[in-house]
Amino acid sequence: MIEYIIGFFALLRIYTEINFFLIKRHNKNPIKIMKGAESYYSKKGKTGALLLHGFTSSPKEFEELGKILTKKNITVYTPLLPGHGTSPERLVVTKYYQWIEAVDEAIKVLEKTCNKIYLIGNSFGGNLALVSSNKSKKIKGIVTLGTPIHFKREKINRFFVIPILKRIKLFQKKKYKKGIKNINKKRVCYNSIPLISLGHLLKVIKLSKKSIKNIKKPLLIVQTKNDTVVDKSSGKYILNNSKSKTKKLVTIPESYHVFILDKHRKKAYEEILKFIK
Repeated sequence: MIEYIIGFFALLRIYTEINFFLIKRHNKNPIKIMKGAESYYSKKGKTGALLLHGFTSSPKEFEELGKILTKKNITVYTPLLPGHGTSPERLVVTKYYQWIEAVDEAIKVLEKTCNKIYLIGNSFGGNLALVSSNKSKKIKGIVTLGTPIHFKREKINRFFVIPILKRIKLFQKKKYKKGIKNINKKRVCYNSIPLISLGHLLKVIKLSKKSIKNIKKPLLIVQTKNDTVVDKSSGKYILNNSKSKTKKLVTIPESYHVFILDKHRKKAYEEILKFIK
């Protein structure tokens, strides 16, 4: 019986490796961006906001906040990060350093027209903002929105579930509760998670933890009270381990992980505007 089980998992492993090889070959084809996932840039005043979207998501999740900021004469740039807004197969072959390089390039774009730059990252985008927080003297503040340092059920997922799953399949389909499905209609994101890419996500989180210790710039940390993805200790970790003299942790009432699209999103928007002012 044990031999059959071992043989079954071995076949799944071979099947996964073949699929990965085929995906790499297929990704040599031209990139087609999903409708609504395009990068967004609006040139306004000398203050700029770089909005960094979450893992498997796209700039679409910042659509409302972007409009609010531009009405306040703030230049807004929301780049589409590598491997996103196309297909999960593209994300499979994307490396963690490509995301960091893309953020650094986006900062250079804003440097050309802005005297002050604020990095605003949603979830994983917040980790990227922390990593790149000292890449320019023009960066005057960092905002993290539901940014993970620690996940819920982290140990069992990191050391048991994910290592097993990624050996036998490439993708894990996302599951949402009914209420969250309606919120996700406002997003353009993938319906499945490339399991290989989670390793690169964790590398960015690790780098962001190291970067926090060197941050002296003003920090606004926003998280929701009952985040089902990110552990509430994440916000306190960022707050307590940075060297910023001006820093604030704000807790949004009960909301979905992507709370900038949920019922209390205006509370988050108000805090962001006050922080920039």
